[in-house]
Amino acid sequence: MPWTAVRVRPATSDDLPVLLAFGEELREQLGPAADVKRVRAAQNGPRPGLETRYLEALADPDRHLVLAVTEDGEALGMALFSVAPSNALLDTPALHVSHAVVSDRHKRRGAGKALVAAAAAFADERSLEQIIVSVHPGSRDANRFFARLGFAPLAVRRVAPTSVVRRRLQTADSRTSEHVVRPRPRRIGRLPGRPAPLGRAEPEL
Repeated sequence: MPWTAVRVRPATSDDLPVLLAFGEELREQLGPAADVKRVRAAQNGPRPGLETRYLEALADPDRHLVLAVTEDGEALGMALFSVAPSNALLDTPALHVSHAVVSDRHKRRGAGKALVAAAAAFADERSLEQIIVSVHPGSRDANRFFARLGFAPLAVRRVAPTSVVRRRLQTADSRTSEHVVRPRPRRIGRLPGRPAPLGRAEPEL
């Protein structure tokens, strides 16, 4: 299917089943053991509370969930647009694109480009000079796709469970204390012309 046959429209609450399916597929693409997660998702369905979060996003005027669809209405992918500062220390607003996903069975049909084009149009309408896309570092195809469209790396965000960080910090502290070399106290030299202490020979030259 040519790319021109794909359009992007705002998602509605009627699209919730499709959005949930895309959300599960996004989780599988980002996490390890994708095949296991597919089976688990098929058996258990979406995570509890995920439906509520999607409904909240749909109702939030500052967030915009969009769908890439074909002319006959088939959904190919989704993305979330939001306007926020480019980073925590700058007031310059930018368009943030997150939760972007194109279904595996619908890739190479122009859905990804259509979502980016919609993001560019959205940014132009609001006079936003920058578009920031959240991409998982392990997704080679997504990173290459956005790089071809002019997106450059901005920052690397690393994530870890708090318990893991605390455990690693304790391990690092213990290793540091074990390898601390305590300096020996320096002997203060005798001042020139001062007699040597009794019972101590004068050092040979």
